Amino acid sequence: MRTRLGTELQLRPVVLHLGADASKALLDERHPELALFAAWAMQHRHGPGARAVVERAFELTERLPRALRRAQQRAILSVLSERMLELLREASMNPDKIPEPPAARKLRLFLEAQGRKKGRAEGEAKGRAEGEAKGRAEGRQDALLTLLRARGLSPSQDDEARIRACADAAKLDRWIAQAATATTVREALGTRTQSARARPRAPARSRQPPASRS
Repeated sequence: MRTRLGTELQLRPVVLHLGADASKALLDERHPELALFAAWAMQHRHGPGARAVVERAFELTERLPRALRRAQQRAILSVLSERMLELLREASMNPDKIPEPPAARKLRLFLEAQGRKKGRAEGEAKGRAEGEAKGRAEGRQDALLTLLRARGLSPSQDDEARIRACADAAKLDRWIAQAATATTVREALGTRTQSARARPRAPARSRQPPASRS
């Protein structure tokens, strides 16, 4: 970004790889909002270690304020693969976990509700695909709003309406990544001012045939 007086501001993004060690570091009781990223790093993994990270992330989410808790719970489930969700459903049915901890019960109820919703949509392929896409978008929207508020950035009603209106998964993922380091909501949503307006084209001149001499 360059101002009229020549001042320049540049942003160089840094891409971080979240592996197993980094995911465990994100499971910090002092910063439960980071648990979302720990679970996100497990979206392509399905082993016992990955499942333990997701369950711990869900447990830490219980430490968030009530206004943010449910949003992050939905966000965690939205970034997991179907295989991981199925493994969590099977684990929640394990009778050895009775009596179950409060966080595990919340996870089980969320998974059961998701399963009922999916069951009602069976047989309607088109509707199911649209519903799943909408659910993933809503999960990303919740994740973005949760992250903004957890970092002390308060989105306005217009900002929230803009986020809710966006169903583009790639754009929502980009906004979430930007929100991790942004200092304002405007910066997180990638708002850009138009530096110059397109100049209107001059109308083409019509050529007239030369006058004939008599």
